[in-house]
Amino acid sequence: MTQRLLLPIFLFIFGITVAQKKAITHNDYDLWKSISDTKVSNNGKIIVSTITTRTGRGDGYIQIYNTETEEKVTYFNGIGSSITYDEKFVIFKKKVEYTTTRSEKKEETKKEDQEKEVLYIHDVQNNKIHDSVIRIKSYTLPKKNSEYLVIEKIKNKKDSIKGDSLPAWKNNYGIVYNLKTKHQDTVFNIKDFVVPEEGNAFYYTTNNKKRKKKAKGVFVYNTATNSTEIIDTLLYDYKKLSVNKLGNQLSFVAERDSAKTDSIPLKLYLYKNKKLQVLVENEIKHFGANQTLSEKKAPFFSENGKRLYFYSKIKSEFKKDTTLLDEEIPQVDVWGWNDKVTQPRQKANADFYEEDTRLRYFDIEKERYVQLQDETLYYIYLASDYATKYVLGISDKPYEIENAWNRPIRNDYYVINSETGKKRLLLKGAGSSVFMAKNGEYAMYFDIDVKDWFSVNLETLQKNNLTKNINVSFEDEDDDHPMLKYAHGNGGFDKNGNLLLYDKYDIWKVPLDGKRKPKNITRKGRRNKISFRTKSLGEKRLLATYIDGKLLLSGFNEKTKATGIYLLDDSGKLTQKIKDDSYLVLALKKALESDVVTFTKQNFKTFEDLQVTTDNFKTHTQITDANPQEKDFKWGTSELVSWKAYDGTKLEGIIHKPENFDPSKKYPMIVYFYERSADGLHNHYSPQPSASTVNKAYLVSNDYIVFTPDIVYKEGQPGKDAYNCVISGVEAIEKKGYVDSSRMALQGQSWGGYQVAYLVTKTNKFKAAMAGAPVSNMTSAYGGIRWGSGLSRMFQYEKTQSRIGKNLWEGFDLYVESSPLFSLPNVETPLLIMHNDNDGAVPYYQGIELYMGMRRLRKPSWLLVYNNEAHNLRKMKNKQDLSIRMMQFFDHYLKDVPAPIWMTKGVLRSQKGTNFGYELDKG
Repeated sequence: MTQRLLLPIFLFIFGITVAQKKAITHNDYDLWKSISDTKVSNNGKIIVSTITTRTGRGDGYIQIYNTETEEKVTYFNGIGSSITYDEKFVIFKKKVEYTTTRSEKKEETKKEDQEKEVLYIHDVQNNKIHDSVIRIKSYTLPKKNSEYLVIEKIKNKKDSIKGDSLPAWKNNYGIVYNLKTKHQDTVFNIKDFVVPEEGNAFYYTTNNKKRKKKAKGVFVYNTATNSTEIIDTLLYDYKKLSVNKLGNQLSFVAERDSAKTDSIPLKLYLYKNKKLQVLVENEIKHFGANQTLSEKKAPFFSENGKRLYFYSKIKSEFKKDTTLLDEEIPQVDVWGWNDKVTQPRQKANADFYEEDTRLRYFDIEKERYVQLQDETLYYIYLASDYATKYVLGISDKPYEIENAWNRPIRNDYYVINSETGKKRLLLKGAGSSVFMAKNGEYAMYFDIDVKDWFSVNLETLQKNNLTKNINVSFEDEDDDHPMLKYAHGNGGFDKNGNLLLYDKYDIWKVPLDGKRKPKNITRKGRRNKISFRTKSLGEKRLLATYIDGKLLLSGFNEKTKATGIYLLDDSGKLTQKIKDDSYLVLALKKALESDVVTFTKQNFKTFEDLQVTTDNFKTHTQITDANPQEKDFKWGTSELVSWKAYDGTKLEGIIHKPENFDPSKKYPMIVYFYERSADGLHNHYSPQPSASTVNKAYLVSNDYIVFTPDIVYKEGQPGKDAYNCVISGVEAIEKKGYVDSSRMALQGQSWGGYQVAYLVTKTNKFKAAMAGAPVSNMTSAYGGIRWGSGLSRMFQYEKTQSRIGKNLWEGFDLYVESSPLFSLPNVETPLLIMHNDNDGAVPYYQGIELYMGMRRLRKPSWLLVYNNEAHNLRKMKNKQDLSIRMMQFFDHYLKDVPAPIWMTKGVLRSQKGTNFGYELDKG
């Protein structure tokens, strides 16, 4: 009898608990936080994470976790953390409270009177604050010296420090802080400084009172003796400071007073063993008559400190006519049909094209100069230690014009003897990148035309086809773009120097000399539909990571859409350490000197909190809880679904359902898509204002079904392919019985926005649709520019995402058939469009063409244009606004909520910023 009573009581209480959960609203976004800037100390003792609000409208904290004691401590608004090499201290800044910053903006508080950040030093052993420094701008901690840090401090105008040669409030100053003794030494008028990884010295320049933005001198500070020595103060300016790892060599560029006609503008110096040496003074001697030192690119040392790399640049042939007024100089961009690089491309990459540079180096031991780069090479690829015998040079000279619309981009590769500067042709017209082995003896590349991996001996130039006898494809066979396919990639090198190559599922160990057979080291990937991949978590990104002497692998299960973690030993035994059943395991980080690893686990219901393992993945512990409030809100589930498209293609998609889903009910459904999305089954979506797309957590919390179908493509018919996949998928979901077919909508952004616009011209199944940044007219978009990169848009249509496969003149009918604009008379679906006036990817006028066509045909449509915004929204105020308007639009058509004023009566331009039109029109 008692048991019979307990069950109803339990169900009643459980029902109340579920009922008490809240639906997510637009006012809740500020509650959600994200984890960033995770740092793991050298031996894995300390893990630091920064937790901040996703919207930026609020405060966060920094968390310090000790893996030995399992203790954690948090500090309000901590950001910008560093851990000392000896793991004794954690340094971080405390950001000013959000309410204070907002109030200062509102009250227009002067910059010098605004509250500043505070530096805190946390004592690891005692688990408490060791010291703090107020009003700081920045700090620098040496990578491998745990004795000191350099702090750039902001002075208050009321401060007065003896010895400061300028008014106190105008100058920041430096503090050399001893972490053990808390001793602070002040460095006045500090301008720029460089701190080496090791050693007891750092270098700095000081402000020049008479010449603003110029440096008065360059100095060395000895942290062991707390003393300063002058390196030089006689020149006009000092800049581009560079220091080697050990801190015993400094390089800088100096400028002589331009009034002295017997001097050149810039000189290059090397400071070593307390001696200052001029490396470049006579530019004609070193470079010839038409070159000088680069003003933009700083010199840098090789890893071993034996070479100092620096850049020269070609002198401009032209000088500004100083006899003309600015109003007399025409402002015109001249576009020529034989230009190697178009004007928009030059503008978007001004830093690259402003200087035509040549990379050189000075051999410090042999005191000789070597030029590595000539006029044919646009880039020099140095091996990781910058001091190998051979380097690679890249040239696109024969392909510059065609590369604007051709894919793959073609380049010639050269091997350069770094000791002599002599170059030899390595590859002609390569369609994929070339990289070097860790020892600098071989180069590797995937030949996109032959579809095999090759190595090249850089001494003999002998090529080895590494994969010709392997009966699997190393190109991405699922790629449906109308171009040659790129490779699946590589996993770097194993501990024995073998190259690790990926097919779709498995990893192959391949000797670079080609003398031994490649070996499939994972073996079961293809059989079990698991894609195995290595992890490179050390400082050397080309080296695969090992845990407990075993190769660390992730494995994405194509069936479950989840990630597993594996260890592979030298005998070939593959052991699964984390199951690939229901989570994505991402963001792995490893201590440099131990096997402590952090990572995140997520699925639709579970936020990606930080986990740590200290026992080689035998166990792992969650160490953050960034969003405890998530349990108080209605959430949902994600399910994998499959169906056949109209042409018989097997497809997958994701259904997101509300938490309290009732299969006997009929739900409104929003269909969101881009291309293939099913692999994201376990993605977690935190509620946040939208940059362009619907938020799935928000939708299911508010009792919407969300369907995300995969789309696959054939050449020349992207719109038809979207119809084939999306509409067939919608009909398959409708048959399940829980979707209200009279209350369905579409939503997509960019390529998804184009497909939304196309679909509403071909079907009237949907009650409403929202298209963000859509291409509406491929014939006009084809000749446009991607203003963010300066690239011509032609390659997108001929070779990549739009998949037309032909140029406009050869495939004109395909462009017209695929353009929504020409079928707008068929539209019966109310359409909301967003297209921003600073869109660097899809021309803004594409949204205007779509809106104007709908308006001319008197079809319900609205266009949201966010001013000075990019392809996807960046400003939080605009993201919030879009989220509100988009959901008001969908709620009106799918839930019969009254339409807001902005939809029924509009918002006059004169009311912009004062009348948002959010109020519901109930009249």
